[in-house]
Amino acid sequence: MSKTLTIMLLSGSAENEDAEFATRLSEAAIDKGHKVQIYLYGNAVNLSKKEIPIEGDDLHIAPRLLDHIEPTKNFERIGKICAAGADVSTCHTNEHARGIESREYVEGVKWGDVGGTFTKYLMTADVLLSIGH
Repeated sequence: MSKTLTIMLLSGSAENEDAEFATRLSEAAIDKGHKVQIYLYGNAVNLSKKEIPIEGDDLHIAPRLLDHIEPTKNFERIGKICAAGADVSTCHTNEHARGIESREYVEGVKWGDVGGTFTKYLMTADVLLSIGH
C-alpha cells in the first residue's frame, strides 16, 4: 500500500549531510512506489534554484576539497526526484530573505508558502520528517 512521505528539509548542500540524506531517502521511497513531498525551508531553499557556475578555472577551493564538495551537491538530484513524481516546493519568504527569489527554479520545483503549500503537505502526510540542524 502506497504511503506519502513528507519531508521538511532545513539544510542546504555541503552544510551537513541532511540534504543528501533527504534526497536519497526520497529516491528510495519513490523507487518503492510511495509518494514524496518535500518542503524546502531555511537554507534548503537554495536547493530549489538552478546552479550558476563560476566562470573561469580559479575557484579558490583546494582540489581535494572540491572533490569532496561536488558529489554532495543536490541540484540534479532534486530535479530527478521531481521528474520521478515528487512534489517539491520552496518557502518563498525564505527565498526573499536570502535574496534568491528571482533565480530560476530547478525544473519541477514549485513556488510555495507555509500557510498553503506546507499546510497541504501536512494534511496529506502519512509520515512527516523534519530534517535539519
